[in-house]
Amino acid sequence: MAQRKNPPAKAGSRPGSRSGATATSGKVSTAKPGGAGRPPARKPGKSIVNQKQTPWGLIATVAVVVAFAVVVVVVAVTKSGGGSNDAGNPYTQPELPAVAKIQGVTYKKEPNHTHRTGVLSYDSTPPVGGDHSDYWADCTGTVYPQPIANENAVHMLEHGAVWVTYKQGALSQSEIATLAKDVQGNNYMAMSPYPDLKTKVSLQAWGYQLFVNSVTDPRIQQFIDELVHNPKITPEYGATCSQPTFKAHPSTFGHPLSSSDVSAANTMQDPSAAAK
Repeated sequence: MAQRKNPPAKAGSRPGSRSGATATSGKVSTAKPGGAGRPPARKPGKSIVNQKQTPWGLIATVAVVVAFAVVVVVVAVTKSGGGSNDAGNPYTQPELPAVAKIQGVTYKKEPNHTHRTGVLSYDSTPPVGGDHSDYWADCTGTVYPQPIANENAVHMLEHGAVWVTYKQGALSQSEIATLAKDVQGNNYMAMSPYPDLKTKVSLQAWGYQLFVNSVTDPRIQQFIDELVHNPKITPEYGATCSQPTFKAHPSTFGHPLSSSDVSAANTMQDPSAAAK
């Protein structure tokens, strides 16, 4: 039998290569696996999270804490030091609970207490505190037949007196006598008529006031018992109520007396006193 001859090898084919294998290019490819034409991967940059940032939240928190601390310090200093502090200021003590229970009693803080001359204006009628004359009215159980000056009366309130006033021309003599029984002979007490009083009777202590329409109202005695020369409400506790020269020559309503007025009057009565 005639033998089959293999077909002649194609040009360029390597001996031993599989039939049908295509010839490869003589150039070596430099493309990396993963696809031709793909750009090289970038190196990772710095993460935004890792970048240094300003801690605004922390700063705001610290600022709030510092501000709060400053407020606390200021309040503490205010409470510990000054004339505005109720605990240390005898002119602005809180209202006494026992007095607050007396029906009709009013209370207001009266921080002003400067000595002044002349007629002064007050925030209540009759006044219960404020600036006043340096010359106090005698309050040793004195019953004045005529109205006295507010400015002298307020000074005696500063010493712890209770000032009983009644509407001028509104009480009978027997009513005046009944009212005077609570005053006469009792130290740190004084009584006088008062023009245009809105009720028949009123009582005043430093910061406190009571208006009533009967001389036998039991609240009159309650007011006196609680407030006369009470160390808790008396700005100048322990100061005397005795003022003999005022008792002998009291001021009149709208015409307050001062210490200089009294000195001048004494000098006129005794010229030799000026040379001493």
